[in-house]
Amino acid sequence: MNNQKYTRKLSHPVRRFFAVTIPVVLLLIVGQYAVLSIVAVRDNLKMLYDQEDVKLLSGNIPADSTWFMHYKDKTWLETRYQISRTDSISLSVNLGDSTLQLELKGVVLKRSKILDFRADQIFSHLNEGAYHHFFGVQAVAESALSTIEKEPLIVKNAPKDTIEYAEQEHVIGSAKSEVVHWLLQLDNGIVLKIEGADKLSNDGGWMGRKFWWKQDFMQLKKDIQKTLFFEIPDYKPEIAMVISEADAKAIFRALPTSPLICIRF
Repeated sequence: MNNQKYTRKLSHPVRRFFAVTIPVVLLLIVGQYAVLSIVAVRDNLKMLYDQEDVKLLSGNIPADSTWFMHYKDKTWLETRYQISRTDSISLSVNLGDSTLQLELKGVVLKRSKILDFRADQIFSHLNEGAYHHFFGVQAVAESALSTIEKEPLIVKNAPKDTIEYAEQEHVIGSAKSEVVHWLLQLDNGIVLKIEGADKLSNDGGWMGRKFWWKQDFMQLKKDIQKTLFFEIPDYKPEIAMVISEADAKAIFRALPTSPLICIRF
């Protein structure tokens, strides 16, 4: 009995130690992550404005001026012209008039209305030099992730005769609603996210949120690992858009493996 009481008395300080230490350590990690994340954005901007092409094109033109708006339109047309000279299907994203288009040699193959979009604040504070660095040159999608297969394949054995055909069960095809979300990692550092929205699928519901949570968790895991070693996390600015589910599926499957992208912000 005395030994048991003695053991219980010792356990109280141990529990108190862990009860205090663990929350403090977690709080320090969260604080460190928050500070280093801010540093990552600032360092990214500093590196951007230190590049020669940005320095040469930068001036003192207000971002909300009429001149800057015309400059964006000019850059947009020039970039689309660059892509139109290629033989591959490309993707053009005009956030100015909320339009997303599949194009081939300048000809619009499919146009989709952007229902909603959100973008990192970094894009709203770019001068003309930094804007041209991001959007004045055609981007290439280096990798893609999605909730659907790129090229679905269905294998069916043809019936030998009419008797076997009659014995088979035949289901009339229908437009099945499914979660359609995908993202592209561009070579200029931008992450382009596309969400398919449909009333029947409730904008993706649980499966859609699960897809984006998985991507966020993977990125957070990498950032925390760097934070623990006092390294600055990677920062990749994001542009996310919502279009119809049918358009999201058709456009994703029509794009080549490494499509060219042009964006008008």
